[in-house]
Amino acid sequence: MSLVKPSEITGKNMAADHANGQPLQDPTMPEAQVSSAVARFRQGFYTEAEYGVLLALGEEPNDYQRMMESLLEDLQPRGGLESQLVEQMGQTFWRMRRAQRMQDGLALKRLQRKVKWEEMMAATQASQALELLEPFERLKEALARRGQGPTVAEIDEFVKSRKGDSSEETKEFILLLKSLHEPREEPEQRAARREARTQLRRLMEPYENIAWRYSRQTEKVQSAENLAALMAPEDQSAALLQTMEDSYLRRLWRLTNTLAKVRQGAFQNKKDNDRSQNVYENKQNRDKMPGE
Repeated sequence: MSLVKPSEITGKNMAADHANGQPLQDPTMPEAQVSSAVARFRQGFYTEAEYGVLLALGEEPNDYQRMMESLLEDLQPRGGLESQLVEQMGQTFWRMRRAQRMQDGLALKRLQRKVKWEEMMAATQASQALELLEPFERLKEALARRGQGPTVAEIDEFVKSRKGDSSEETKEFILLLKSLHEPREEPEQRAARREARTQLRRLMEPYENIAWRYSRQTEKVQSAENLAALMAPEDQSAALLQTMEDSYLRRLWRLTNTLAKVRQGAFQNKKDNDRSQNVYENKQNRDKMPGE
């Protein structure tokens, strides 16, 4: 990011600049207390176009300024090469944060999409399971009525709902239901209804278990384990973002290493060594000249 907007921020023009959409500097300490590196940074704070780019990316320009000033305060670079290296380090830090936010945003969108799909599937399955259970529930209520069992119409409705069920248990139960309207003594009639209720519970149990399992499935979608699994990256975008973050980390390491070498005088030592080598070679050349 180029920091090329020298401007003087005064109490008089700050409100006007803000009203016109100009970037406002947000110093973290009085100007008299800042280091020379921070003062140079504030003097050349970013351009209006770059300010707009940060806002468009959902980032806060003043946060960028505070981060840069904190870095400059910590490292106290001298002017020239050291200041340029530290400024590049700050930009790399910021872009690493941006890459992390991109990863988080991508993971959040991926998670929301998958959770929505799983919740929809769980709700559909639970609804289907409840529909299968509903005929049993209606017949259960009819068998529980005092004084009389289910009507012929209620029995016929249940039989229709079991049209695709050819199990022996179901066939036996349907015969028992139809026999409830045959003439018999009241004790025998009560005994037949009790037997019907017993058989109905056995037939209902698998459907109740399925309905319960699918109704709990929606809760499992929101479990920590499932959410963690859904966040796992599955596309090239996630891999690309990870590569980007790794690239910024390597760049930051190189910049830090270079700054350390500059401060250790490695470049100056190289110049001194080169100068000494030149003096030695010149002396050798003079020694080889004839007449000396």
